[in-house]
Amino acid sequence: MARQVERRSITLEEVAAGEVNHYWTRVVISDADRAELPGGKGWNYVAPETSGALTINAGAFEMAPNTGSGLTDLHSHSQEEFSYILAGQGWIAVEDEIHHFQAGDFVFVPAFARHGWFNDGAEPLRVLFYRPIKAEPEQKEHYDLRRFKVRPAT
Repeated sequence: MARQVERRSITLEEVAAGEVNHYWTRVVISDADRAELPGGKGWNYVAPETSGALTINAGAFEMAPNTGSGLTDLHSHSQEEFSYILAGQGWIAVEDEIHHFQAGDFVFVPAFARHGWFNDGAEPLRVLFYRPIKAEPEQKEHYDLRRFKVRPAT
């Protein structure tokens, strides 16, 4: 029997007459308002700390030519991620595979897949990324999708 997993908890309260009724803090996020990603690896533009977003995280990162984590510093996260290549070219290691990309391509990273980026071009690599916000700490169950056959709902 399938069960629904709630990603994020929120509290709803009635709004007093005349009270502003929205949870977000900002709709347009400029460079001055962005939040730096840990390790100085890029910036969050749409996230709880920048816009009040509840479920999404979107941002950008840049990489100088001939740099990147490539095969030496792979990381993973429990959410699927996609990125759009704004400028440049390079490759992404996903587990033990190398996938080449160039400006105009979309890159999909599966949940839990170890991955790392590398700019093998002559110009800076500029990437726009999107992924759901991580599960709340109080959520006890996490599903490593590599351990299950994942099929679309019917």
